[in-house]
Amino acid sequence: MKTIGIISNNEKQKALEIARSVYDYFTEKGIKVLLPDEDQLPAKHMLPSVPADIFSDQSEAIISVGGDGTFLRASKYSFKNEVPVLGINVGTLGFLTEVDTANIREAMNGLLESSYHIEKRMLLEGKLFKDNKMINNTGLSDLALNEFTITRSMNEKVIKMEIIVNDISIKKFAADGIIIATPTGSTAYSLSAGGPVVEPGAETIIITPICPHTLFNRSIILSPDKLLEVKINSGNKRDILSVDGKSVPLEDMSEYVLKITRSRKYLNLISFNPNAFFKVFKEKFIEGI
Repeated sequence: MKTIGIISNNEKQKALEIARSVYDYFTEKGIKVLLPDEDQLPAKHMLPSVPADIFSDQSEAIISVGGDGTFLRASKYSFKNEVPVLGINVGTLGFLTEVDTANIREAMNGLLESSYHIEKRMLLEGKLFKDNKMINNTGLSDLALNEFTITRSMNEKVIKMEIIVNDISIKKFAADGIIIATPTGSTAYSLSAGGPVVEPGAETIIITPICPHTLFNRSIILSPDKLLEVKINSGNKRDILSVDGKSVPLEDMSEYVLKITRSRKYLNLISFNPNAFFKVFKEKFIEGI
């Protein structure tokens, strides 16, 4: 491995300090380290940075220093070439950031020695349509590692939605919103809305309504080969579309359709422990109660 990219949490001083130490470690080993223009680390330490496209194209691996949110940001750089991503956890327990601060040196050595395995994480691909025409300028990624969500803005009415699977209408309801998640995203927003926890190696599409105005308020789990369409006819002046936590307002939300399929691409997650998910699950949800 000759070139490594680093992404850090710009809002945590500890994350920036750790990212700098990781930068120094690999530089001393003769590894070229890339930092994206958008990060604060280059400016704070007067280090060279590169544009996003160069960062994505030249990095052979990407290291995320922060929490799961930072990992999601790092993952966007990896999608194009399916560059593997390693998460270093700074802060609260995370499902995507496997390496804690006590094991950073061991993980960096393991990365150079290729003593790790790759977990393939399913991605969802989403396209937004209005009047049968695809909207290309939402400013959001077409790919999601965690989830796509549609939610109503504050003071707006509930959203009327219809779920269509392979051209068959299976449910109409009104709700504050809807979450379409991957197994990786099942422990994020979907879980908070009452969705199930799904082992990340599984490949499913998880549909979870947000505060539905119906007696049937359960999640629906689809096999990954299905075409999912969510028809939206809220009549609100503004609702919100989010992809992995990044959001944009959608004006005049009448007659929109969000079409979602499994992507052909995967997120390649660098892992040193094949049971890391279950370890975090136990610590976060069982022992943490």
